[in-house]
Amino acid sequence: MRTWSDLCLVCEGQQEFVVNVHEAGPYERSHDYTRVLYCAACAVGELRSFSYDGFVVFGEEDEVVVWSSVLPAADVDRLRAAFTCPTPLAGGCGCPQHVRAYDTSVRVDKTRLPEHGPDRHSPAGRTTVSVAVVEGVAEFRSVD
Repeated sequence: MRTWSDLCLVCEGQQEFVVNVHEAGPYERSHDYTRVLYCAACAVGELRSFSYDGFVVFGEEDEVVVWSSVLPAADVDRLRAAFTCPTPLAGGCGCPQHVRAYDTSVRVDKTRLPEHGPDRHSPAGRTTVSVAVVEGVAEFRSVD
């Protein structure tokens, strides 16, 4: 089974795993997740959605697709303080907090990262998201 990297897209250093918003897998031929990561070296967070589909026919489409948005450090702090689930790394959790975080993470603007090349490890052109607390639950919002 393959393992995937959650390294910082800017400095390629190790990122802290803050919240596992949603996860399906890993299975032998598929793995999907949405995570909030934080790089202390760059002082920037990231909302990353990842999809691996090992059933893709070669040349049809990419088997690995990654979408990413910058999450400012202040929003990472807000998420840490406001995330109401006692197990934030449980990506399969169906609590109201995980459900709201996932539902709103799907709706925010994220940038699809190229599979190869220098733009894969660059914040240039990436969208930015923020965290808001609505009715006592943290959610993601696109920043205009």
